[in-house]
Amino acid sequence: MPSFIDQYVLKVHGACDLACDHCYVYEHADQSWRAKPRTMSPSVARQVAQRIVEHAGRHAIPTVRITLHGGEPLLLGVPRLRELIHTLRGVLDGVVRLSLHIQTNGVRLDPAFLELFAESGVQAGVSLDGDRAANDRHRRYANGRSSHAAVLRGLALLRRQEFRPLYGGLLCTVDVANDPISVYEALMEQAPPRLDFLLPHATWAHPPPRPSGASTPYASWLGRIHARWIADGRPVPIRLFDALASAAWGGASGSEAVGLRPVALAVVDTDGSWEQVDSLKTAYDGAPATGMSVFTHSVDDLARHPGVAARNEGYAGLCATCLACPVVRVCGGGLYAHRFRPGKGFDNPSVYCADLKRLASEIPAARMRGIAAPRPTGPTPPHVHRLPDGAFDAFASGAGTVQGTTALADMQLSLTRALVAGLDPRHGGTSDLAVAAAAGRQLLMELDSSHPAETAEVLRHPFVRTWAKDRLRRETSGCSGDGTADGLRDLAHIAGVAAAVAWHAGVTTRLPLPVWDGLAHLPGLGAVRVDQAEHTTEVTVRGRSGPPHGWIGVRRLNTPWLPVALDDLDPYRVPPAGAVAPHDGIALGRLSPRQWTAWQIALSRAGRELTLLVPAYAAPLRAASRVVVPLRPMSGDPRLPAVRGRAPFGAVALATPTRTTDTAAALLRHFQSAKLDALTDAYVFFDTDGPASLPVPWRTAPVSPGEALRGSYAQVALAELWQARAGAPPRDGTPGGSRGRDRLRSADAAAASRHFLNWADAAVDTLAAEAGTAPAGARFLAGLRTAIDRLSAAPVSATAPDRAPGARRAGSST
Repeated sequence: MPSFIDQYVLKVHGACDLACDHCYVYEHADQSWRAKPRTMSPSVARQVAQRIVEHAGRHAIPTVRITLHGGEPLLLGVPRLRELIHTLRGVLDGVVRLSLHIQTNGVRLDPAFLELFAESGVQAGVSLDGDRAANDRHRRYANGRSSHAAVLRGLALLRRQEFRPLYGGLLCTVDVANDPISVYEALMEQAPPRLDFLLPHATWAHPPPRPSGASTPYASWLGRIHARWIADGRPVPIRLFDALASAAWGGASGSEAVGLRPVALAVVDTDGSWEQVDSLKTAYDGAPATGMSVFTHSVDDLARHPGVAARNEGYAGLCATCLACPVVRVCGGGLYAHRFRPGKGFDNPSVYCADLKRLASEIPAARMRGIAAPRPTGPTPPHVHRLPDGAFDAFASGAGTVQGTTALADMQLSLTRALVAGLDPRHGGTSDLAVAAAAGRQLLMELDSSHPAETAEVLRHPFVRTWAKDRLRRETSGCSGDGTADGLRDLAHIAGVAAAVAWHAGVTTRLPLPVWDGLAHLPGLGAVRVDQAEHTTEVTVRGRSGPPHGWIGVRRLNTPWLPVALDDLDPYRVPPAGAVAPHDGIALGRLSPRQWTAWQIALSRAGRELTLLVPAYAAPLRAASRVVVPLRPMSGDPRLPAVRGRAPFGAVALATPTRTTDTAAALLRHFQSAKLDALTDAYVFFDTDGPASLPVPWRTAPVSPGEALRGSYAQVALAELWQARAGAPPRDGTPGGSRGRDRLRSADAAAASRHFLNWADAAVDTLAAEAGTAPAGARFLAGLRTAIDRLSAAPVSATAPDRAPGARRAGSST
């Protein structure tokens, strides 16, 4: 049960201008609307706001969501709606952050309403059931006239540029008599920012319509839309599908329709009475009533009401049938109102039980297959999230932006969540490692519920993604090794992930962690040194009050130029292919104090140089970079790159700095590769029937189109860095005789810039002519060509023979 409430539905008007025959307010069991005032008065609105302020202050709630509802809230008209909104904001603004929404049938939307919403910060959600035939099946005026054209007029206004930010999304009630694909396409034609599908409200006394012989028609109907949505690349969020997927991997569903996590929501009717959720109106007359009012009872009083508590009890509120079901944590027993049966109350499975069981199994499984499977080609590049407007082109033609880089990081977080959700250690046996894996998974699920921000922080760590991706790959290929100690230790690493979340969250816990070479690891934080030789060790995490006994922490570079961690501990840092113990490869072990000092100096200088010379690259690089992995010193040709391999987004693996190492160039080169890897996780760049390899000027042997693009992208950034070096002023305080050396240094830098630019120029031409690019790839190449032309046209302050720099390892081989 939640200890606080942060979502409120205000019934601001009790009437409606449509006569929808599936409406739970007017057409179902509860008819209390007949005895309520037609509209909510300003005094009720003011008292609601004061109750919210009181509750938010008591529970330190930073943000509350209020949805203006009905009936039809637009029947208030612009003046009265403005008065009500101003009343709410007058009390709440400056005390708590208010997220204000309105849910409307859309038929009265006009510029006057939208201008009011724009000035008042209100987002509008609109109810629409599909095309005209589908919508007219239920959403008609009382005289039988169609409402469809009026709704589309309102939606056309919301799509206008000046009103688009007010567009909250579309809400569709499922009717299996309608064609699901026609409904989906009709909704998508309205360009919504998000969608939601509602099962029609029903109980065991009044079950939903089911075609003859169909056992799960609602699951089949929604499943067809889900398959089409996945094939389209998930162009907009669909709340029901996202809720099922989130619940499947232990996260909060954010919906009362599925999942077991409590939803802290209260309803205020027009007369100021506190009510439970509206869906209870479908159960029996008086079902939502609490006997409480905003004038007589606080929000805390409401939260303690037995009916409110019963809806949020999780497993404790479920019947025996649900508790025995393998997908109960996903469907959560369905919407509380849909469980009602006369004589037994709500102690029943949902009337949609068979449909929910199928959806709870198939939707998350399809999501996982979509992430693990090769991405389809086609005109629409699939993606998990949308990049901000202009971000894709900014990445293609230059450094990108901090906002775009943050969006890429969010995409990677979603992928990591899905990967971790696909790991199931519950059937690993009874060994100490299997017990550690199961305990870790359970703790991680609990912490994700109670501390989602801290969980996300740990899941963002690059080597958590490396571990989960490698683990899932081996499971799906049948090579998990769970019968061996190494395979089970790999699986049990989830306990270390959970312990790291507990540390960040300040939660005290004790659990077994797997041991690698005498160390038990907490990703991103450090490791505990263990003396015994067992496979696991019990570790007590006391939040932030102090590290465990035997603690070895990850070192952090405290400089504004490049605030990153230097990880020489994590067992999954830059693993070589096929290695069981990844750190046995080229990654260095624990650095000596002298080595650590050398790394601090090199990274700080590199960050400072990038910030001063190429600030457009430096800012996104700082936003994306979380960890540097030190590698063994490099040998041989000094022109070889200071980067080895391809580390995950947010990490960079660098060779130990020496006098000739160009750490700044190495960081920049890796940043370009990491951004492009993240983009190719989300977009298809090349057709599958294109050439397998292409010649590039920096390699003697042909490379794949993807490698050619990655190299070209890095060369452009390096050209910009060397161009900036060529134009950098001489160092202050140097003897006069050094001016010649400064001019020579500038000439070398100019030559290096041209060298990298020529490589990129040739490679981009080859890619454009021969690679067989998909639309996203062609668009990216066009942006890259723009960057090359811009740099080619820029004046260079010095001239010299056209040769690559050999004085420092500048990352020239890609």
